[in-house]
Amino acid sequence: MSTLSSSRAARRASHTNTDRTFLLVLIGATLVILGTVAVVNWAANRSIAPAASPQLADLLPLAEPVNPIVGFHNMERMPNLNTPPRPVEAGMPQANVDLPLSAWDWGVIPAMPPVAQTFPIQNTGDQPLLITNVVTSCGCTTAQLSSSVIPAGQRADLVVTFDPNFHATSGPVTRLVWLETNDPDQPVVELRMDANVAP
Repeated sequence: MSTLSSSRAARRASHTNTDRTFLLVLIGATLVILGTVAVVNWAANRSIAPAASPQLADLLPLAEPVNPIVGFHNMERMPNLNTPPRPVEAGMPQANVDLPLSAWDWGVIPAMPPVAQTFPIQNTGDQPLLITNVVTSCGCTTAQLSSSVIPAGQRADLVVTFDPNFHATSGPVTRLVWLETNDPDQPVVELRMDANVAP
């Protein structure tokens, strides 16, 4: 009788050890998978990290605000993207748009809160730069220009805000902002923003 009991006890112990081994293997495999996913996400986020914004010391002075503009999505105000340059006689003064930053990638972002980026709009010409229109490609994006009149040798700041939750957006997205200017070489300027909205 004692031999039968010890045999049953040995089988139970063997099953218990097998169950524990299976459970430990399952936990180990889960940890390896989770660790791999974390490393892949970390590497992906590093590879699409946005470029650094220009340093303030490298920018022209900020112009005093004159007729600031708030740009938004409005199909009736869309500029003609095929507007050709307007030739200016040699030696004649003109405004000149200079964009130290013309594209931005926010990388992977959550649906909330909205994100923003500042784009310096510089005038490296010798006439005042006039921004007559600011339009965005989607209602989820707004653009606030600090001054629509930018004297020669100065800049205005354009703060672009993207709200992924406006349309319940997810995945890769691109948004654009267009500015109409009196720069004869660049009558329409385009800025690009990219993001990958986490579900």
